[in-house]
Amino acid sequence: MIWSAAYVLAGLVLTLWLVRVWIHRRPSGERASRPRELANAELVYMEKLFRIREPIRLVAKVDRVYRLPGGSLVLVELKTRGQDRPYLTDIIQLSAQRLAIEVQTGVVVEPYAFVSALGRNRKMRSHQVRLLDAAAVVDLHRRREAILAMRASPVYARTESVCRGCALRLRCDRFIR
Repeated sequence: MIWSAAYVLAGLVLTLWLVRVWIHRRPSGERASRPRELANAELVYMEKLFRIREPIRLVAKVDRVYRLPGGSLVLVELKTRGQDRPYLTDIIQLSAQRLAIEVQTGVVVEPYAFVSALGRNRKMRSHQVRLLDAAAVVDLHRRREAILAMRASPVYARTESVCRGCALRLRCDRFIR
């Protein structure tokens, strides 16, 4: 009787230990959404603001920034959307973040980043994207400012499908026939 109770107790302890090991092996929280390529990187910034005045005035809030073993940084943008893919706006946003971090901290940010999208299937998938260089970000900013000041004319999107979600669609002369 005593031996059977000891076996039951030993089995229970072993089961609890295995469950604990299994739970701690499964990535959770930040690790679950981390791109596989950054498994050995260190999370250094999360939801942090960066501000610069030169070469342009810019405030950028990053989702996540990781330090690679060599010391350079990699950006990750988290998105929840129906389409499991990166958009040009994601690349522009990440490129502006890269510029702000490099200018404010002096640390090199890699010319690539990740857009991690949580799609309809509730699975997180990471997409590596190539970032714009600093000159391209400055040019985009200056063009935007010129359009807003009416010193330059905007151009139509390359395809009409891009216009479907535009807030200015009803006022756009592209659709006035």
